[in-house]
Amino acid sequence: MIGGISAWYILNNRHEAFFARSLRIVLAAAIAVTPLQIYIGHLSAEQVYHYQPTKLAAMEAKWETSPAGQPADWSLLALPDESGEKNKWEITIPNALGYILEFKPKLSEPVLGLKEWQPSDRPRMVGLIYYSFRIMSGIGFFLAGLMLWSILQWLLGNLSPEKIAQQKWFLRTWIFAAPLGYIAVESGWIVRCVGRQPWTLYGQIRTADAASQLPASNVLTSLTLFAVVYSILFVSTLYFGSRIIRHGPNLELPVPGLENQPAIETEPATFVPNQRPVEAQQ
Repeated sequence: MIGGISAWYILNNRHEAFFARSLRIVLAAAIAVTPLQIYIGHLSAEQVYHYQPTKLAAMEAKWETSPAGQPADWSLLALPDESGEKNKWEITIPNALGYILEFKPKLSEPVLGLKEWQPSDRPRMVGLIYYSFRIMSGIGFFLAGLMLWSILQWLLGNLSPEKIAQQKWFLRTWIFAAPLGYIAVESGWIVRCVGRQPWTLYGQIRTADAASQLPASNVLTSLTLFAVVYSILFVSTLYFGSRIIRHGPNLELPVPGLENQPAIETEPATFVPNQRPVEAQQ
């Protein structure tokens, strides 16, 4: 988000020197974090592979089981049909699932398909889970590509205050990327929470057994209040945030500690030992 705001200021020819430095600071942090996020995401997928096979099957819209010791195709795009227990159409990459899950062409463990479970024991809304996962992972790789592009621009000297305003498409891409992190987080929560259904605790406690016994009217009242309060906060944040962004920083303010000297001269206090008579000190 900060990188997108910095890019917007530079694109509008405002405080280029200040925000060029701000963008470089954000970029330095993003270069370290982005590949780490992709790696952690892969580790999470491995955990799903081993311990939540129904979620993995829904994430991949996989209806049939791929046995161990054989290669498995990876579904790039598909249109899941839950009633027919199949995909109406799909675009696959041959043998790619083994490389994604285990970095090798053939699987050491089977990847179970959704047909291995009864409909009551598998997730609903397979299409939502399938595309939420692809949105989340797609954003991760898009940001990784943006980091590579940014590194190249940095090495070429195009992020200097004198040249950065000329990189129009680069700055527009950073502005476009500003909300993508939030979208990826929300997509990840959809995969996590919808994908584990019908379980609250996977394989142990079903969601129907863990649901609150409160009357529906009480739940609706609480949900409505939360929606109203957070809607007000959201609108207020957009309003005040846009005002702050349009106004921009006041670069004429003195640096704290340099020009903010006290109006009168002061000296540090000195310690004066107690010289009163012993009788007066008692």
